[in-house]
Amino acid sequence: MSGRDAWSEALHGDHSAAARTAVLLLHGLCSTPDELRAVDTPLRSLGYTVEALRVDGYAFDPAAIVQTAAPWSSWIDAIERQVDAFRATHARVMLVGISAGATLALGTAIRCGARIDALVLMSTPLRFDGWAIPRLHALLPLALYTPLGRFWRYRERPPYGVKNERVRAWIARELEARRISRAGSAVIDIGHLREHDRLLRHVRARLDQVVCARVLVLHAREDEVASLENVAILARGLRCGSFRAVVLGNSFHMITIDNDRHEVVRETTEFAAALAHDTA
Repeated sequence: MSGRDAWSEALHGDHSAAARTAVLLLHGLCSTPDELRAVDTPLRSLGYTVEALRVDGYAFDPAAIVQTAAPWSSWIDAIERQVDAFRATHARVMLVGISAGATLALGTAIRCGARIDALVLMSTPLRFDGWAIPRLHALLPLALYTPLGRFWRYRERPPYGVKNERVRAWIARELEARRISRAGSAVIDIGHLREHDRLLRHVRARLDQVVCARVLVLHAREDEVASLENVAILARGLRCGSFRAVVLGNSFHMITIDNDRHEVVRETTEFAAALAHDTA
């Protein structure tokens, strides 16, 4: 057994430390907690208290014919309430977010300050500058903030954030059958996009207000939505105690369901273990 494996096993074997650490999972925009199931299950099995939060007006509502967005500040309100509930019963609180969920985690860290101990930021889209983003994206503010966008909606299309062709085909079947998949919703309405854009502007202007002790950034080199420049923005802007970035070599945007998902789980659980034992 390697030194790293022995260290990891020693950390993971002590569930009493994990039990004092709460983990809040934040999925992507107009989606479901299924996006983070890959890390949810192992974190629970290791003894952490895990909450995969569904936020009204942010998450996909399977009962609604039309998805209605709530103001982005109310998204943060809901997460802050859960953070405060965790702080009353746990020694440490960690947020894990993917895509827009990573933006939400940053927004919550700005609001909550030292009440949050650590962040895991996956595929963070502070700028939509990936290789699959069309040039017309520069005109998106016209759709978001003028009457021109009243009837426009974003429709998910291949590659669905996934490099693995088998997973991509499965996602396509899921979207056709039930409007939602583990990669997100088939359609995102203008209201959700507008509120997320407002959240993004808020976060980008205040990155230096993130004061939590530890941050782990996981990002695919070939992310088709957000390039590696987003990692550089985080590295320059955050003022956390410890910052670590891991670049994944065989995935697109949805790293929790793509080819590098096992590395994502390993990095996340080892980061959580270091937090729980206060060794990082």
